[in-house]
Amino acid sequence: MMKQKKSMTAYWKETLLGVFAVAVFCFWQFFYPFIPLMRETAQLFLLTYEYFLERIVLPGGLAQYVSEFIVQFFFYPTFAALFYALLFVLLHWLTSKLLKKYLPVLKEIIRYALSYIPSFLMIWVAMIPYIPLTPTIAVLMVMTVMLLIPESGKPRLVSTCLSIIVLYWLAGPVAVLLLFCYLRWIPLTATLFACCVVVSSLFVPYPLRKIACGIDYNWSAPDKELGTFEEMECDMLMRSQQWQDIIDKYTNPKSPAVCSAVLLAYYQSKQIGQKEFYSRMIIPIEMMQYEPSVFNISGNFLKTRFGTLTSANMLSDMAFVMNLPMVTMRTSFETMEFIPNYNKSSRSIRRLIQTNIITGNYDVALKYIRILENTICYRKWARNIRALAEHPEHISNDYFYNNSQKSYANTEDMFFI
Repeated sequence: MMKQKKSMTAYWKETLLGVFAVAVFCFWQFFYPFIPLMRETAQLFLLTYEYFLERIVLPGGLAQYVSEFIVQFFFYPTFAALFYALLFVLLHWLTSKLLKKYLPVLKEIIRYALSYIPSFLMIWVAMIPYIPLTPTIAVLMVMTVMLLIPESGKPRLVSTCLSIIVLYWLAGPVAVLLLFCYLRWIPLTATLFACCVVVSSLFVPYPLRKIACGIDYNWSAPDKELGTFEEMECDMLMRSQQWQDIIDKYTNPKSPAVCSAVLLAYYQSKQIGQKEFYSRMIIPIEMMQYEPSVFNISGNFLKTRFGTLTSANMLSDMAFVMNLPMVTMRTSFETMEFIPNYNKSSRSIRRLIQTNIITGNYDVALKYIRILENTICYRKWARNIRALAEHPEHISNDYFYNNSQKSYANTEDMFFI
């Protein structure tokens, strides 16, 4: 009878965990796929030794490197949803094991209920756009080490002290969780942890406050906004060219960038012609209700501006469709300036390759192509486009670049400011 009861308990636990995993997958796949996609937009991960070294020399560098390696695959929203489902199931499993190890006196049902709290907390953290994946990876690294620390006296203390030193450098200030491995010696371990933070500030070019909070734990910056959920979702739909979905969804857009994206959707779906599209996209300067935009055409300003990373990306895409390569180039640079942790963007570099081919700057295009060839998700595209940059005489055989170059040749070449 007891075995049957245990068997039923295990069955319901597994069932509940399966439901939780499916719910997390659906949450990210169908409701918020644009948040992980935005994170992919805001980074350039390179498979080079120099890039690895650049990360590992900072406190929390390994956690950042691992998180960026994973985030590069968020280029595919289904992968992001699947990863998050596995991630939070793993987090639940680690928590349940740690509760059993360090709080065995609690009832099993209470431990099981508590084991979901970190997963829900990290889901909430993942919903905040300016918090990258790094702190979540750091938590997993620390929890794994906590599970491996011996339970006996001296080995436990020695292992905890060594783990604090090593994990602080690899995972960052989340290593403070290790203090709970040996409550009796918290004054000693807390002093050791504080020494690690202070000493590390002598070797890295960051202020002590930033190091203590985690160098790549938070992207928030007063002058660098990532964008609203409305802009992020619309940007995602633009990237996948779901024009009718944009028209149906944004009947009353709040963002000027989304307003312009709706006009682009009407144009791309052939519901309005080019003349109407341009006339509605451009309005006189005296009618502008927002700060001046980044460029003008015959004294008029486009009905959009970039005040966020996402709106800058959207403006870049719109200018590219409108055969304005210099504007696309400017906004691609501005997009990377909006990235709070001073990273680069694979998406923006791809646009820079396209615009430099259109404007005939083939050596510059090749420079950027070499960068993307060190990525995973953009490598194939970069290798394919290399042929046009190395042999521009073949551009006449490419419908898109041939027409774009002709349009650029017949347009005044201005770098609008």
